[in-house]
This record gives sequence, structure tokens and C-alpha cells, in this order.
Amino acid sequence: MAAHLSPEERLRRGRFVRLHLIAALLTLLVLIAANAITSSRYPWWLWVLTAWVPLFAAHTAWARGLFDRKET
Repeated sequence: MAAHLSPEERLRRGRFVRLHLIAALLTLLVLIAANAITSSRYPWWLWVLTAWVPLFAAHTAWARGLFDRKET
């Protein structure tokens, strides 16, 4: 974990990641329900999940400060 982030910044970034996760899960729940109603034989919501996972991983890495430049 990056030690150069202030505790307030860590909390703020963590809050954004949690909101991102909640939005993703709620969206996926709606899409899974829509998929079950319309075409349950083909799970097209998996394409959304596949696209969202790298975005979420990058957002988590940003929140942990992995993309920040270290000040010398």
C-alpha cells in the first residue's frame, strides 16, 4: 500500500471504490433479471461482467495509490 496517501485521501478513495462496487452489483442484478426474462439460454450479462472487472481492478489499484508518482 502506498504510504504517501493521507488517511483522509485513503478514506475518500475507498468510498469511491465501494460506491463503484455497489453500482456494479446492482446493475448486474438488474441485467441478470432482464436476461432471465428475455433470453435465459444465453447469459449475455457475462459480457458486462467481463468488461467491468478490469475497470474495477484498475479503480481499486488507483484507490490504493498504485498509479501515484512517489515524491522524492
